Amino acid sequence: MPNDVAKEQRPHPATPLIRGWIVLLAILVVIGRELIPKGGDDDPGKGLLSLPLVWLLSGLGAIVVLAALGSFVSWWFTKYVIDANELRIETGMMTKRSRRVGFNRIQSVDLVQPFAARLFSLAELRIETGGGESVKIHYLPRQDAARLRDYLLARAHGDHTAEVTTASTASALTDAAHTDKVIVTINPPQLIGAFLLSGEFLLTLLFPLVALVLSVVFHVWFIAIPALLPVILGIGGLISRRVISQFNYQLADTGHGLRITRGLTNLTSQSLPVDRIQGVRIRQSALWRPFGWWRVDVDVVGYGHQDQNSNRSEASSMLLPVASAEQVRLALAGCLPGIDPDAVPLTTIPRRARWLQWWNFWTVRYGVDAAVAVHELGWLARRRDIVPHAKTQSVRVTRGPLQRRLGLASVHLDTAKGPVDWAVDHLDGTTAREFAAEQMDRARAARAALRRDASPDPAGNPVLSDPTLEPPAPCA
Repeated sequence: MPNDVAKEQRPHPATPLIRGWIVLLAILVVIGRELIPKGGDDDPGKGLLSLPLVWLLSGLGAIVVLAALGSFVSWWFTKYVIDANELRIETGMMTKRSRRVGFNRIQSVDLVQPFAARLFSLAELRIETGGGESVKIHYLPRQDAARLRDYLLARAHGDHTAEVTTASTASALTDAAHTDKVIVTINPPQLIGAFLLSGEFLLTLLFPLVALVLSVVFHVWFIAIPALLPVILGIGGLISRRVISQFNYQLADTGHGLRITRGLTNLTSQSLPVDRIQGVRIRQSALWRPFGWWRVDVDVVGYGHQDQNSNRSEASSMLLPVASAEQVRLALAGCLPGIDPDAVPLTTIPRRARWLQWWNFWTVRYGVDAAVAVHELGWLARRRDIVPHAKTQSVRVTRGPLQRRLGLASVHLDTAKGPVDWAVDHLDGTTAREFAAEQMDRARAARAALRRDASPDPAGNPVLSDPTLEPPAPCA
């Protein structure tokens, strides 16, 4: 490891400007409103307009200087250090705070570029450490942030010979390196079409349209239109989350895992280690079926439950917002290497389950092979859940009163928190218990095989990037 990474380093000097420009803009807006003359004011001498121009400019300058000074002090006392075993971030002037992140606890490292940061060619590093917690470094030059990300990811995968070298990032628009293998790219027409045919957009659009028609019919449009402004703003926010934030969506293989890049104004580059993917869910709505479009979500250790319809800057459980059948196949080959879910033999549930699930009992199918458990259902909205045996954390068998009367039971495979919920309802009671016992045996064998195949560290211990695969600690 080079000596220059072991010393204290500060973020880029432009960090205070980028982090504080919104606050400064708000101050200017408030002061600007006070400077606008009010036609109905009985006393035109009131307010800031009564002050001399020199005083106004001096006050504004003092506010800007104080805000800049506070941001500078915060930046000056923010440092990060990388030594042989961990990343340390120190902040605070009066009250010191030091956050330490061991390389073996790093789950992913994301590179985020808000619009203001992109103007200065800067980027934020967001380090996921598990339990939904993250550590952030604001802001570094984009190339420095990229090389530091690559180094942290290499150390997280047990590479003790890694060095902070020159980054191989080739594109400032997609954060793609020449060594990355692009798996799937979502083109803009596909993304926009899927958004226009999404139930979330159509339901959000339905209310203002109905309200507008009724207001015209009853001649109250002058009251209804102002009331619809919040709804219109909500639609604008929805477009921002689902289209602008997902523009240029690309899934690539970097050699250390998968990388998702997205965003038109703000660029988010999310690292997704393959061994931390706990399950996959593939969904298709009725409106998407004529076009053959699907959405793919994943359970990832440490990400917790995310809103399935959101696409915020932080770590997201969404793998593909929309994809064709071929794109889904390529994505599954990238996140579940060597596994073909379509080859898993599937079984239906008993016919007597129709009394409890009459609307789609004939579509429920499930099955297992040597690697994964698969469950699918739905005739209007289709869904398929895939869970590798090694990622199964527990198995539950549940029975309600009506199920007991019909001799049925449900089986649940529990994984890390996320959108995947593998559960087959209304199996035969005996079959459900046998399946649960066999699944525990399959999970135990698969986890043992992964531990045997794990590469050892210099001390001879296996490196387990996924903490769910670690053997339990011995009892005291």
